[in-house]
Amino acid sequence: MYAQLFSVVFLVIGLGGLLLGDAGHISGGHAGGNLGGLTLHLTWARDILDLVLAGVLAIAGFLLRIPRRVVGVLVLAVGVLLIVLAVAGFVVGDDAMATRGFAGLHFPAAINIVDVLFGIVALLSGLATLADEPDQPPARSGSGVAGVTRSGPSRSR
Repeated sequence: MYAQLFSVVFLVIGLGGLLLGDAGHISGGHAGGNLGGLTLHLTWARDILDLVLAGVLAIAGFLLRIPRRVVGVLVLAVGVLLIVLAVAGFVVGDDAMATRGFAGLHFPAAINIVDVLFGIVALLSGLATLADEPDQPPARSGSGVAGVTRSGPSRSR
């Protein structure tokens, strides 16, 4: 469910970020990539990251018939990535001129908070998916010969 829902969320965020511009453009002492008065300092690198996450989650959630366990692990990985980005963002921080950052990413508080929230939801969703996996039935003992069941050989000939 996370993969399906958040594929759309990351698609909207990524496309919206492309429309808002890049934090590398400074105007009036403030970097671009913002939404009105909300400081986001979006960059092309962050927009591409969001679109890649959207694509991966869409493939896992909608297009491929892959086991739920694999989707759960993928969602966990997305959660870990988002938490790592948030922690890095809180450590690195940002300023009005968007002079702080690394790897083409900037980390204003709003982005860090969203990363933490989305990351926690991903971790919980991934763990719930893995915990919800039904136990595999034990392997059948026996030779696999037709007519032989767990209760014994068949009486019909």
